[in-house]
Amino acid sequence: MKTHFLIAVVLLCNAYTTAQEFTQSELPIIVLTTTIEEIPDEPKVLGGMGIIYGGEGVVNQLTDSFTEYNGNIGIETRGNSTQGFDKKTYTLELWDAELNEISVNLLGMGGEEDWVLHAMVIDKTQLRIPMSFYLAQQMGHYAADWRYVEVTLNGQYQGIYILTEQIKRDDDRVDIAKLDLDDLAGDSLTGGYILRMDWTWDVDYEDLFFSEYNSQAGYPMPYQYYYPKASNILPTQKTYIKGFMDEFENAVFSDDYTNLQGFRYNDYIDTKSFVDFLLINEFSKNSDGYKLSSYMHKDRDDNDSRLKAGPIWDFDQTYGLSTVCSSNVTNGWTYLQNQDDCGDLESMPMFWQAMMEDTLFQNATYCRWNELREGPLHQDSLFNWIDSYVFSLTNPLERNFETWDFIGEQIWIEPDNFPDTYEGEIEYLKNWMTERLTWMDDNMPGSCDYNWLSTEDISPLGEYSIYPNPTSNEVFIYPSPESNSMVYVYNSLGQIVLEKRAREFKGKLSLDNFPEGMYFLRINGMNSTTTKKIQLQR
Repeated sequence: MKTHFLIAVVLLCNAYTTAQEFTQSELPIIVLTTTIEEIPDEPKVLGGMGIIYGGEGVVNQLTDSFTEYNGNIGIETRGNSTQGFDKKTYTLELWDAELNEISVNLLGMGGEEDWVLHAMVIDKTQLRIPMSFYLAQQMGHYAADWRYVEVTLNGQYQGIYILTEQIKRDDDRVDIAKLDLDDLAGDSLTGGYILRMDWTWDVDYEDLFFSEYNSQAGYPMPYQYYYPKASNILPTQKTYIKGFMDEFENAVFSDDYTNLQGFRYNDYIDTKSFVDFLLINEFSKNSDGYKLSSYMHKDRDDNDSRLKAGPIWDFDQTYGLSTVCSSNVTNGWTYLQNQDDCGDLESMPMFWQAMMEDTLFQNATYCRWNELREGPLHQDSLFNWIDSYVFSLTNPLERNFETWDFIGEQIWIEPDNFPDTYEGEIEYLKNWMTERLTWMDDNMPGSCDYNWLSTEDISPLGEYSIYPNPTSNEVFIYPSPESNSMVYVYNSLGQIVLEKRAREFKGKLSLDNFPEGMYFLRINGMNSTTTKKIQLQR
C-alpha cells in the first residue's frame, strides 16, 4: 500500500452542472472529481474518474451511465513550461478501492494503469500530437495510442483533450522483455532497457550514465535510465547497457564506422527505426527532437539484439508552431541544431550527425523518404487526415475555444502574424507542411543506387494500410499491391461492385460513383489475401 497525499473515498456522480453549457458530446466524456481545488504537480492525489462512451457514432449524454471506467485514480499535473497554463495536462494512475494500481483497457486501447490526459494547449489546431503518433504508427512503429475526449473536472467543463497511453514497458506499449532483479547474466541481462534523452538539471547522477563522447554542448552526453528506473536497476544491468552504448558509439564515431571488436555501428541498431525517427522529427521540424523527451529501447538479444529509436513522444512544438530552434522556418535540418535559438544542447547526442555523414545511412534515409512520400507522407494523405479530424471535431472544437479563447492570441512563442481564426490555423499548418515537404524533397542527401536496408527491413507496415478511412471519394493503398494482384470492392451485401488489377490504378482507388455506406476491399496477391473495411461518407 502506498502513502498518498490525499486519503479519501471519492464517489462519482453524473448529476451536476458546469459553467460552460455542456450536456453532450460526439466524443467520449471523461468526468474527473477531486476533493481539493488545485491538483499539484506531485505527488498524485486521490480522485475519481468516470468515462461515458456509447460507441462509435453515438452522441454521449452527460447524464448517461459510466461505461468504460468508474473508480479511483491518482492524478497530478504534468509538463514543464505548459504548467503555467490554466488548462492543465494530467497524469492519471488507475487505482482500485484499496488504492492499488490496476490495469484497464480504456476506450479500446491497450491495458495499463498509467495514462495521460493531454491538453495540447499551445497547439491551437489540436492536431499536431495525434497526427505525429498516427504517422509513426503508419511507418510501422509503436507510438502511443490516443482518443479524443471532452473532460469535466469537479463540474467545470475543461474542453478537448486526448487520452493517451504513457510510455511504459508492457506487452501493449513498448513490447520488450521485463528485466527482473535476478536477470544478471546471459540473454536475460541483455534486455529490456529504455533510455531517455531529456533535461538533466533536476536529475540525480544516480539516474543516468555518461557517454564516453560529448553532447553537442561539449560535455559528456547523459543517458537517463527510464526502464528499469534508476531506483530499480542493478549495478550489473547498468554496466551492461552502458557497455552496449559504448560499443555502438565507439563504432559510430570512428573514422570507418567500425569499433575495435570489428562491428559497424549499424550492427547495433535497427536502422529503419533510426531512419524513421529522424524523418518524422525532420518533417515536423521538432525543436525538442533528439534531445528532450526522446527515447531508445533495447530488447533481449534472443528477441532482437538491436537498439531501436523511439517511441516518439513530445510533438506539440512542431510543424511551424514556434520560433524555438527556427522550427517555424521550413528549411534546414533539425538534427544539426545550428539554427537560431537552439538550446538544451547538453542532452543532444552527436551520433545523428555522425550517421548522416555516412553514405550508407544517407542512402537508407533517402530511399525511405521517397517511399514514405508515396504513402503516409504524401500531401494528399496528410491533408485528408487533417480534414477528416477537423470535420469530426467541429462541435467539440467550438466548445473548447469558447472556454479557452486562445485563437488569435500569442500564448507561446509563435512566429509573427499568427492566425486569428481556427481556419487560419489549419491553413497555416497545411502551407507550412507543403513547403517543408518540398524543401526536404529538394535537399535529401543520398541516392538509391545502393541501399543497405533490405526489402523486408524497409517495409513500413507488414500489411496494407487504407487511408483516409472514412473517406468521401477515394482511398490510397499503401504499400501499392503487386501489379498482378486483383483488387475487389464488396458492398455490405457481399456483392462485387468493383474489380481491378492493381497495375490499373497504382494504389489510388476512386469510389466516386458509389453511395455512402460500408464496403470491403479485398486484395488477392500471389501469396496472401487481405481484406479491409472502408467507410464511405459524404
